[in-house]
Amino acid sequence: MSDVYPEWSCDRLSQRTCIWEGHLQPHRTTYRLRVEYTEPLLLEGSSNLYLQPLVEVLEPTLQRRFGNEEGSLPHVYVSHPRTERTGPFLCLFDDEADQWSPDDLISNTTIPWASNWLSCYESWLASGKWFGTGKHIRSQSGGRSTLAVLMERFHGTTSIPPLAGHHLSPSRSTRMARR
Repeated sequence: MSDVYPEWSCDRLSQRTCIWEGHLQPHRTTYRLRVEYTEPLLLEGSSNLYLQPLVEVLEPTLQRRFGNEEGSLPHVYVSHPRTERTGPFLCLFDDEADQWSPDDLISNTTIPWASNWLSCYESWLASGKWFGTGKHIRSQSGGRSTLAVLMERFHGTTSIPPLAGHHLSPSRSTRMARR
């Protein structure tokens, strides 16, 4: 990360966990982001959702559009299995499609994807339409499903929420220095 984004600060919380903070400006607005990554002990039995870096926008506060057909704030997780903090955490990839793994460099994947997410977010604020890719919970007819309406009411998003019960299994370490 420091080679590609030297202006981002890095705090090492433990031997396995680092937090980077820095700024991205995809268009008009400059955003301050926090990226937290915990090196997995063992990849077997853990989903990519659990292993992914957590990405939060610290400033400015992300705005919601209640009643929007894309959701009040699309493509975010309100909660995440790796933390007790409440998001929103950016949903940057489809964990079921193996779009990210702990072998990928955060500087080559997570940060550019966060910049793309912010670009889509700015367009969504202006137009009400999310132009990026990703999953939305919709009925087959293309209208909003009952599940999407309920999720937005209780979770503030229509993104698929993380499943409880994810855990790290002991052993195998990877190289934090590559991140």
